[in-house]
Amino acid sequence: MDEMYDNDLDIDDVIEILEEGFDCSRSKRSDGITERCIQKGDKIVKAVVAETDCHYVITHVGVFTASRRKLTQFKRRR
Repeated sequence: MDEMYDNDLDIDDVIEILEEGFDCSRSKRSDGITERCIQKGDKIVKAVVAETDCHYVITHVGVFTASRRKLTQFKRRR
C-alpha cells in the first residue's frame, strides 16, 4: 500500500482502474483475483484485487514505466 500513497493514489483511483482499465495479467491468476491496468502518460498503473464473499481486498497497487513493446502488447489485448 505504500506505493499507492507514494504515487498519490487513493481508493477512487483503484475503482477507476477496475472499472475502466484493461486486463494486464502476465499469467493466469487464481479464481477471484483481478488484475487491471490503466495508462497515464508513459506510466502504467496496476491494481490487483481479491474478491471475497462480500467485498474486494486490494492486494497490490503498482506504478511502472512500460517499454514501447509492452504498451503495444497491452493495446492489442484491449
